[in-house]
Amino acid sequence: MALEKWANGLSKLGYLDPLLVRSAQDTVRSLKEDLNGDSMSKDVDELNKMADKLWNRSPAPGLTPEQLNAIDLLILGKTDREVSEIVGVRRETITKWHKNPFFIAELNVKREDLWTDSKLRLKALAHEAVNTLTNGLHSSDEKIAITAAVHILKVTGLYDGEWKGTLELPKTPEEAVWARMVKEKTKLYRGVRPDSFTDWSTKQWTEQVGKDLTIKWIDGEYEQAVNEQKKELREYKKKEKAQEEQIQLPQIEPIPLTIEEIEEDLPQAQGDRPEPIKA
Repeated sequence: MALEKWANGLSKLGYLDPLLVRSAQDTVRSLKEDLNGDSMSKDVDELNKMADKLWNRSPAPGLTPEQLNAIDLLILGKTDREVSEIVGVRRETITKWHKNPFFIAELNVKREDLWTDSKLRLKALAHEAVNTLTNGLHSSDEKIAITAAVHILKVTGLYDGEWKGTLELPKTPEEAVWARMVKEKTKLYRGVRPDSFTDWSTKQWTEQVGKDLTIKWIDGEYEQAVNEQKKELREYKKKEKAQEEQIQLPQIEPIPLTIEEIEEDLPQAQGDRPEPIKA
């Protein structure tokens, strides 16, 4: 009670930043809810509200062949410029696709599949790496082999307990929309509160505001993303149809004729047959 009274009294101090006062009051209120056991129910209510907004969302549209080809090239390490040249689109188009939640989700799924396969292949080499390391302990000529073995063991987490877990990347369009919106909204409020980079409570406050705004508007953002991807599909089908309608006329090769063949094709009149041309 005393802490809540102190937080409410901050608003009477005119020299304090109003946003800082509000942040302190929200922190005290959140602490009080935690002690009363109400914070969990509040979080559940917010999640239920977001689920209700997305329950009747439009089905996720598919990707164009150009987008799928771009994803295959990106996971192989190609740059945006290289991908645009190979796929046959402008580089700005690749940049736009990187903001498309459906493109992002498919790209991250493919990336994780590739990473998982690479990790499994490395783990399969762990037994050979252990043997190489064991043999290297008795030989001074296997320094390079030992170094390679140690690297393999580190990657697989068997060397000293190191393990870099899988990056938490959005793998569904809904997750991609959520991540993008939270980042944008949080960044917006951190711009007006530079102290959020050094003050933990302010940083937490800006993140919470970003999440609250995302929960409020995520259904509209998702539907907008659906419409943009549908437009992408329509433009691709239009371009594909235009290419199919371009009729390629067969090229007729000219046939060389001799003088005798030309004379035979000329109309034959009585008594006026032209004299043959002498070389």
